[in-house]
Amino acid sequence: MIVEFRKRRQEWGFKRALYWQLMNLMRRVFGLRLYYVLVESNVREIVGEQQPQVPEGIVTRIVDIAELFPFAGKVADLDREFLETVRARGDVCIANFRQDELLGFAFVSFTRARASAQLDVLVPKGFQYVYKGWTHPDYRRTNLAAARVYLRHGLLRENHAQRGISYVETHNYVSLLHGYRHPRERSLLMGFCGWITVFGREIPFNSRHARWVGFEMVRRGDPGLRQYVR
Repeated sequence: MIVEFRKRRQEWGFKRALYWQLMNLMRRVFGLRLYYVLVESNVREIVGEQQPQVPEGIVTRIVDIAELFPFAGKVADLDREFLETVRARGDVCIANFRQDELLGFAFVSFTRARASAQLDVLVPKGFQYVYKGWTHPDYRRTNLAAARVYLRHGLLRENHAQRGISYVETHNYVSLLHGYRHPRERSLLMGFCGWITVFGREIPFNSRHARWVGFEMVRRGDPGLRQYVR
């Protein structure tokens, strides 16, 4: 434990390493999960005007959810129940293929998406929420994710969604400290969301700023009514 703390301190600094330790303790004791709500910067600034170059023979396209059924249970994080739910909700999938081999994917929702076994997140109108992104381990660092982002820029225009929105754990420094970005490319912090677990029941909470922008965690059976009315 001490060795791991020292390693995290060397990578992230003392305060971040200590905060990581605290949040992991809070998760084990209270079932607390705390996330930043982040509004994506302009996609055009991130990927530019030109389509990212990927290895020859790889195609990135929007797929019909039914095309993914043959991969259910064979590819990480894909199962038939999940795909049926995604298709019923009208979500979009952007995937990378080499012939018939699935190399990567990301799903996009304009309404709501699963956050846990008990909770969903509501997506504000005018935004898109990207979730369950995956790239085959053998093809990481080959621009497959960037190619999906570039194609998603077209979805922004078609669905009148000006920005992407997401959430990330406040101590997930692997993601939060991933390389330098120019200020115009950095995501904007729009509050917090998360949940605590009481006797096995996940109780969601959302900060005022998260509710104001319209991004909220709710129970799976919740009708999706906003807590904040403009």
